[in-house]
Formats: sequence, C-alpha cells, structure tokens
Amino acid sequence: MGGIFLAFLVEVGLITYRDIAGSATQKQGHTINGLPLPSDYLAAVMLFGALGLVPKDSGAAKVATLLGWGFVNATAVGPSGPLNPSKTAVPPATGTKSPPKTVLA
Repeated sequence: MGGIFLAFLVEVGLITYRDIAGSATQKQGHTINGLPLPSDYLAAVMLFGALGLVPKDSGAAKVATLLGWGFVNATAVGPSGPLNPSKTAVPPATGTKSPPKTVLA
C-alpha cells in the first residue's frame, strides 16, 4: 500500500471520527444532522488524488507522501481536530467588524 493512499485512509478516518464522535464544538460547521459533510470527503479525494499523480519512481514521490502526512497531521491537531490539545475549536465568525479607526496627526 502506498504512503499517499495510507495517508488518505487515515484522513478519511479522522474526518469521520471528528464528525461522528467529536465534541459539539468540533462538529460545528462540519455536520448536517450529525453526519459528515460530503464536501469534507470530496476535498480529501481531490487533495490526495492530486498528490497521487506524482510518479512513484521519482524523488518527488517522497515529498508528496510527506506532504500528505502533513495534511493528516493538520487535520488531527488543528482547531477542530480530534487530537487538538486544547480541545477548543475556533468559533464561527458572526456579524461584521467595524473598520479600524485612523488617527491623523
């Protein structure tokens, strides 16, 4: 089994775990009625599919595999990831921000 494909399987597992067994803050913005969004899976397929286009016998294959595992790591420990050390997610943006005030000297 190739390294990129294994990274893809772990990524899909993390997405599924986060969206089904995660906390309410982790699920926020990622689920519809408790089920994972199809766009999360589509993004993983597109990303790892693009990484899989790299020829296996080239030196770039190791870089692509490392990059794939980097995305898995980012999903695992990111703001809404299941292995987030702080167990907090970034709250969704609400409302609009006022423009910064400028001071003329």
